Amino acid sequence: MEGVTIQVLHAYLWICLALFILYSPRIAMYFFAFTQQARVVGTKTNRLAVIVPARDESTVVTHCLDSLVSQTYDHSMFDTYVVVADAEDPTTAIAANYPRTNVSVVSQQTGKGEALDGVLKYILEHDPNTYDAFVILDADNVAAPDLLEEMNNALSTGKQIVCAKKLIKNWMDPRKQSRSFISNCTALIYPQVDDMGNMARNVFGAAIMMIGTGMMIRADVIKQLGGWPYRGLTDDYEMTADAILKGWSSMYYSHAQVYTEEATDAKTAYRRRLRWVKGYTQCQNRYGPAVLKAVLTRKIPWWNHLFVVGTYPAYAFFAVSIIAMLFGLYAVASSIAVNSPSLGTSIRMVAVPVVLMYLAIFFFTLIAMLAEWRNIKIPTMEKAALLIAGPIYTFGYVRIFIASFFTRDDYFKWEPTRRSTTSP
Repeated sequence: MEGVTIQVLHAYLWICLALFILYSPRIAMYFFAFTQQARVVGTKTNRLAVIVPARDESTVVTHCLDSLVSQTYDHSMFDTYVVVADAEDPTTAIAANYPRTNVSVVSQQTGKGEALDGVLKYILEHDPNTYDAFVILDADNVAAPDLLEEMNNALSTGKQIVCAKKLIKNWMDPRKQSRSFISNCTALIYPQVDDMGNMARNVFGAAIMMIGTGMMIRADVIKQLGGWPYRGLTDDYEMTADAILKGWSSMYYSHAQVYTEEATDAKTAYRRRLRWVKGYTQCQNRYGPAVLKAVLTRKIPWWNHLFVVGTYPAYAFFAVSIIAMLFGLYAVASSIAVNSPSLGTSIRMVAVPVVLMYLAIFFFTLIAMLAEWRNIKIPTMEKAALLIAGPIYTFGYVRIFIASFFTRDDYFKWEPTRRSTTSP
């Protein structure tokens, strides 16, 4: 048994090396997080519509609307549309207190996609040529004072879709109960997607991976879509794929910033991550083959292949590591059963995959924390816990990926989000 275990361990290490080489271009992208993006200055003041889906969000929408009132951008050049499902929603009365703020009732909405579709179709029908671009915020967002000014600057680049940098409200709230180990861990998804991914995509001219809050879409794109046709669990990722296929230009602009909130409790965070993974899988199944075909036929730049296969070596690494670890556990049990002197080799067969998986996620976490260091406004001990124990939490995605295959789409019914923070 010892000889077989050694052969399996060697084979596993060679496979890991091959997967590391395949994944190395993606690792190189991480370090673009430490580059300084040039600020652009627009010469034209564009008309903007800010859309805030806010069904049953009366507890937090005030902070969002307050931040819009405080914008440095010319207030006569943007309007706000708050979207609710029922005119009796308390959010309606709150919105009435703010200038240039309209309430749009989209009844029977079951998700954000339907809310956006309803208000955009209304605007296209009644004011089709009023706005140059549409900015989407979530009700729990707080816009940085110059968000719209910087978004307007970004329009001068000619890009059709612009995504702002996401900062974390939980880290700006002085109340300790507004954050937790869980919210600290999930908050790192933003620098990992934007600074460690989208910054490099900017440089290489690839379509960015979009996050649907703090996103601006130019009017010509919305007119082409005729509203917002995306109904997947992750409509922003769906738009990412559609942008690749339709050739829409996009960019991540770090100087435009918006604060967003992360769940502090395990149940809410789990459901959210499960929805992300399920939506990602849906989108890969629907758009993946078309994107791959377009790349292979050179209809779109080859850098966009990252949307299809860019993370596959990482998935393969974790899958192979788990299989190797399970084999190691079997070898340990067999060694104990027969009192074999090869127990030490069997234990290494378990330990090596575990250590390599931990180190891989630790490195990923470390880069994200260093890239976002000045914005992680939490005590030193919390930062240490995030760095050391965060990889263990992140490894929970393995369970979530497995669970997503056994979770029906209708499991993700809309329900009010538990909120925990105040405005920063």
